[in-house]
Formats: sequence, structure tokens, C-alpha cells
Amino acid sequence: MDNFSEVERQQFNPSQLKKSFAGIEAVEKNYSQALQDIFVLTMLNGKQNGTYVEIGGAHPININNTYLLEKVFNWTGISFEINNDLANYYNSQRLNQCICSDATQVNYSEIFEENNLPNQIDYLQVDIDPSYQSLASLKKINLETYRFSVITFETDAYQDSIGVVEESRDIFQRNNYQLVASNVNNCGYAFEDWYVDPNIVTENIWTAFQCDNISSYQILHS
Repeated sequence: MDNFSEVERQQFNPSQLKKSFAGIEAVEKNYSQALQDIFVLTMLNGKQNGTYVEIGGAHPININNTYLLEKVFNWTGISFEINNDLANYYNSQRLNQCICSDATQVNYSEIFEENNLPNQIDYLQVDIDPSYQSLASLKKINLETYRFSVITFETDAYQDSIGVVEESRDIFQRNNYQLVASNVNNCGYAFEDWYVDPNIVTENIWTAFQCDNISSYQILHS
């Protein structure tokens, strides 16, 4: 659900969040389309100097899940974007690198090593269209060597991509991830699943957000 217009972007209300996080006073606005950046910060209590992998970079600022993390919380990471013009523009606007490449053909372990990413990476975004390409990209990541504290995975369930939904959930379950929010809605469409690593994000944090088929705003706000 890539749309760079400001109209489609959900805006968070700090006074109504179910759970606040460290550093929230420095956040003037969020940039994700469906509050994914706020979900990440909530699960990790506003972690500073975190790390991310962004599969599907697209626009570097608008409707972007990592811009807030980089700009305000000093995160480092790498992005992947198949469109050369978008990748070049991304690199002109952001501190962290965007690699122009087909995310379904990348040697992720090699690139992670070259960029000194730790084995426990704080955030993984998988969001490329169509959703079966997101699944193909996920299968290229060595999930035994690299773990991710928070994951947002685009299924586009509203497009009847039941195979992608079922297979991606099976992969994450086999690798001991906790599905927190399934069929996350944006503008009435179920399009993503949100996960955490239960070894990093404790049960007393994620259980308050466990839900199915409601909007991202409802997930995070009281």
C-alpha cells in the first residue's frame, strides 16, 4: 500500500497512546503510513542508536517507516529499493544507505556483514509489491543467523493473498516470533502483520497490543 501523499498517512496522538516511550517529547510527527514507526518505538521503548533493515525503501521521508528512527533516535541501517530513481533520491536525502537492487536476489548475509550489522537487528521492514515478492525476499534472509526485535511484514491480505499470509506466518512461527497484530488495517484494508522477538520484547509489553483485523490507530491508541 505505497502512497506518498500526506492524506493517507496516519498521525499519532501522544496523549492517547496505550503506552508511551522514552524520547516521545522529541517526536513532532510520525512518517509511516500506518504508524509502523510508532509501533517500533513503543515495543523498544524509544531505543536510541538502534539498527534496521528496510526492504522496500521507496520515498525517503513520506510514508517511510525508518525516517523517524534515523532522524530523531539516531538509528543506522540499510534499505533496498529496486527503482533506481527512488534509490538515488533516497541517498540524496538520508544519512543511511539505500542499495538499488532486486530484494529477491540479494545476498543479505553478505551485505549485513559488510555493513557491520549485529546478529540481533532491531527492526525489519518487508514491504515490496506484489506481496509474493515480499515473501521471496523474506526467504532470502538467514533467520537462524540474524534475528529482528520488531518486524512489520506486508501481506496485502485484502488482495486475497492467502498463500502469502499463511506461508509468512508459518516462517515466523517456526523461527519463534510472536505475532502481535495480525491483519493490520489501513483505510479499511488488511495489509500487514506485526511481530516481535519475545526474547527481546517482553510479554508484559506486547500483550497489550495483541489484536486482529483492526486499524493501526486502534492498535496503538486507547
